[in-house]
Amino acid sequence: MTILYKVQNPGGNKDGYFLQNCVLCRISVKNLVAYCVHQALQSTVSVCDIVSPWQSFKITTSKNLVSVLEWNQTGEMLLVGYKNGICEIWITRRHDINNWKLAYKANLACEEIIQAKFFHNGKQMFFNTHKKDLQAYSDKFERSDFRPSLTHFGSTPMEGCFVLSSSGLMGAFAIPQLLPPMFDVGGINSQPVELNVHTYSLELSRSYITHSCVDYNPSGTFSVVVNSWNEPLINCYKVAVEKEKDQESLALKCGSMTSVFFQKDELESKQVSHIRWRFINGDEMLFVVYDYMEGSFLEQWILTKKHQAVHKLLQKNKTDFVQWEQWELSAKLSLTSKVCDICLTKLPSDTLLIFATLKDYSVQVLEMGLKKQAALVVERMPEDHQRAQCKLLVSDITFLNQLLIIFDNLGQMYAMQVPNHHYDKNYKMNPLSLPAALLEYSIVTGIDASDVLMLNLPNLEVLAEKITENFTRQHNFTRQYYYSSFLSLKSNLCRIQTKQQDFDDLITLHSISIAFKSLLRPSDLSSQDKGPAENLSMILSDSNPQYNDVDKVLYVLDAKDFTVEPITLQSLQQLIQWVADLALSILNKLPEDIMKAKFNKKHGYDISRDMIAISSIRELLVMIRIWGLLNPLCLPIYKKSVENFDVLPVLFRLLTRLYQNPNEPDDVLLDDCSVLSTQVLIPSRHTNTPTTLLNNHATAKLFPFVFQTSVEPLALQDLHYDEVVFSHSCRDDVSNLHLGSKVKTIRKCVRCGFINNINKTAKTSALKAWCQRWQYCHCGGFWLTV
Repeated sequence: MTILYKVQNPGGNKDGYFLQNCVLCRISVKNLVAYCVHQALQSTVSVCDIVSPWQSFKITTSKNLVSVLEWNQTGEMLLVGYKNGICEIWITRRHDINNWKLAYKANLACEEIIQAKFFHNGKQMFFNTHKKDLQAYSDKFERSDFRPSLTHFGSTPMEGCFVLSSSGLMGAFAIPQLLPPMFDVGGINSQPVELNVHTYSLELSRSYITHSCVDYNPSGTFSVVVNSWNEPLINCYKVAVEKEKDQESLALKCGSMTSVFFQKDELESKQVSHIRWRFINGDEMLFVVYDYMEGSFLEQWILTKKHQAVHKLLQKNKTDFVQWEQWELSAKLSLTSKVCDICLTKLPSDTLLIFATLKDYSVQVLEMGLKKQAALVVERMPEDHQRAQCKLLVSDITFLNQLLIIFDNLGQMYAMQVPNHHYDKNYKMNPLSLPAALLEYSIVTGIDASDVLMLNLPNLEVLAEKITENFTRQHNFTRQYYYSSFLSLKSNLCRIQTKQQDFDDLITLHSISIAFKSLLRPSDLSSQDKGPAENLSMILSDSNPQYNDVDKVLYVLDAKDFTVEPITLQSLQQLIQWVADLALSILNKLPEDIMKAKFNKKHGYDISRDMIAISSIRELLVMIRIWGLLNPLCLPIYKKSVENFDVLPVLFRLLTRLYQNPNEPDDVLLDDCSVLSTQVLIPSRHTNTPTTLLNNHATAKLFPFVFQTSVEPLALQDLHYDEVVFSHSCRDDVSNLHLGSKVKTIRKCVRCGFINNINKTAKTSALKAWCQRWQYCHCGGFWLTV
């Protein structure tokens, strides 16, 4: 294990040091770290991205002490539980990382919230380490048999939350699917929705719970493990959330399981400090930490099923038996220092790692059976009388098990790389096998893969080629379903190699192609087996020479199938202009790209060599040609040196010749592309505003980095010349519009620098659908309101 970076908090000791055991942290599937620190008699909940950890954003500040932080499975809701029994659910407004809003609120009066879990949606993909080298996604990643915690009519999963208080009171509340209208608009005075909490006692007699753990069970229930004050056992329960007959209220049903009993001679010397539960490989396991004078004991318990034969007098058949369960101690480990926190890996696989953070500034990595795999000692800070002593407190791991995030009592964050040799015995022989499988797993599940890309991976170009080659071998329907996720991942890979722009153009082109084709409706549904878009693709795939002319293609098509309202076409003019500008740019750069490819064989992604992209541009040019007959105002605008020069047919003819031979274009095509700049003005391609990200410099081998909160590191800043020269102008990358020099309502992607206008009102349904496609940025990053 190695430390990748450390984020110092200079304000952690300004008004007094933090209270011990009062720091919380949780990581979402979007790789957002939500953490809470307590200082100056108040709790502050903040969030940051793991690729820009120095940039933190405050969510809320309260005088009540926060006891629980929990993300939902999609990473869009954050639950904040307080010690006075209040549960708040915060969500991002318009998916802005610096704009959070309190949407829902629940109250368990006079109760201290100690555990909280959102309802499981029943979606879980199993990562089999033995099948990671298979080709098909369906064989490599199998869907786990996991049931939702609660369902609507039709077995659709319901959103909600289960909470547990320190007195043994359970609570459950459902979250409505639709937000209030004022919240959707973004009203400042909109109040959170009060949710009804349905409560039930965990035990017959309620007692003070000192340590607990709540986790999911494949049957759809919650596994609850508690240890009460001075009780010689650990109680285990299965809690199910059900609907009442009126379908409006909820009910909790609790069933007790076999408990873990302590031995009498160990009661005085042992004291439970941490409990963790996990269901893995069909077995239920408990990890219990005991503190004693010199250090800690870590024990692994497994729930086994026993068969007891029935007495002959009570037997009906000779094979009759009684089945019962018992917790058995499978492993035990002695640690020389006390445990601050214990964390388990989250990736559903056949392996499990345990991370024990100790008070001696070390982190022990253990596997099942409590065998030591690795260890890391955190560098201690120099002694300072004006500064409190640094102590590690809490930890959490990313969902792809690549980064371990640790916080100390000063509010400082540490990011550590997790060893991968445990998941792959041949990791040193083939170091790209496991990262490639994890990146493909992120494509299928939608989990953010920034923690994988942040590592110092060798041969990124080989890794990108391997993922691309395997993706092209998938079934056609599989490629279509995961194409957007694949493009997003490939764009992030190209950003690390500083070859991002062509892939950003490809993603935007793919989105425009889907948006334009969704406007097409066949004139006669009964007479056509395929839609207009499929017929157009089939015609353009024909190598007939007559289809080199765009006007001859129009004779084959039915114009009624491509009829769209003129008002809708006018609203999409800026997107049509973007397609024409991209076609001009590709053809203008083609001779130069061919010369570079001859001298440098290892070139990055080139959109001019992508047959799928060239085919999409040709299809869009045909549609634009037809729409220009319906509404000439929607046609792209060119600055030509010759008035009678028709640009659109020339672009289609040159792109068709490039499509027929993309690897080795003929000399006539290259000559025509060279002359093109003298006939029409080639618009300069807009590059995204550069952003400072850690994974852009992951291959610099400068670990560990040391950052400070709210201070952008100068060593990682990226600056383009175009940004300095044209800094007075701003452009909306989503709508392809220039916004001018003074724009107040824009948002910027925190990862790729994409710019979007917030208060742009869409006048047509087609433009509204286009804007709704950009709730998140195409790279998977959150927006940042500037």
